[in-house]
Amino acid sequence: MTEQIDLFGNPIDPPGRRQGRPSHEPTEASTINVMVLLAAGQTNKDIATTLGLDVKTLRRHYQHLLRQREVMLNRLRTKLRTAQIQHGLAGNAASLSAAIKSLNDVDAERVARDLRSRAANAPSGRGYVSKKETKREAARQVGGKFAPPPGPRLIAANGQALAADDDTGG
Repeated sequence: MTEQIDLFGNPIDPPGRRQGRPSHEPTEASTINVMVLLAAGQTNKDIATTLGLDVKTLRRHYQHLLRQREVMLNRLRTKLRTAQIQHGLAGNAASLSAAIKSLNDVDAERVARDLRSRAANAPSGRGYVSKKETKREAARQVGGKFAPPPGPRLIAANGQALAADDDTGG
């Protein structure tokens, strides 16, 4: 008697044979699926739903991957770049071109990260700025509806304005 399987390759159990869900056996394909979903930023619940598992089962079989959630994207990119280079060296010009482009992107990301860290660590041009001065500067930058009103016009004793008004014209 041959075993029947569904569209996803899971065996179809005849009714009444066993109770409950069959135990999960991690495969290379399901491990890769978990890695890709982790790299995409999916939650444990979303990953478990996608694989047709309970969250506890996911944790039991894939805990070693779940702990390294932030590393998965870098690992996946590394595997993809390695595969592209291998295909390119085997004669696939499109793969080699894509690998070179991705390596250039990595170099550009590194340069941008270095520039951001240098800018964050660079001292400000004015030296130390107190909290009070920072708040005053922020208040001066407010514009629009919440801008502070202009100061009063000062008039000298002879009825003439002390300073020429540039914006009022008179």
